[in-house]
Amino acid sequence: MGIIVPKLRASAKGQACTFCTPYCNGNPDTVVLCHAPSESKGGGTKSHDFLAAFGCSACHEALDQHTMSNEMELFFWLRGCQRTLTEWVLSGLVVVPVDIETAKRRPKKKARIPSRPLQSRGFPKRVEVWQPLSSGDDHGD
Repeated sequence: MGIIVPKLRASAKGQACTFCTPYCNGNPDTVVLCHAPSESKGGGTKSHDFLAAFGCSACHEALDQHTMSNEMELFFWLRGCQRTLTEWVLSGLVVVPVDIETAKRRPKKKARIPSRPLQSRGFPKRVEVWQPLSSGDDHGD
């Protein structure tokens, strides 16, 4: 069984759907925490609560019933999980051990620009190996 975190489950209530599939009903009253496919999911067990996304009833049903291609399902799961995790971090439900203000001001690496312009190596002129003969040439026939 996956790790159960009641605060994460409760956080889905009234949220916007993070999947936004073509089937989305956009109704925050139907949003629940949808558990993503994972190694711990299957056989009557759900994945961990932190491997989940906020989803409306229509998107949840579409993903559970596999109404889309595998690529589209993976896209919507990834987008939903990314958006949900971002919401949890911003609300303080999930704590990332980094000072967010400091992380925004991370120093940029200096570009390595050469001190002098690079010399161009000039390429040899193109030489045609085969040249068509003009119509007046004698071929020795």
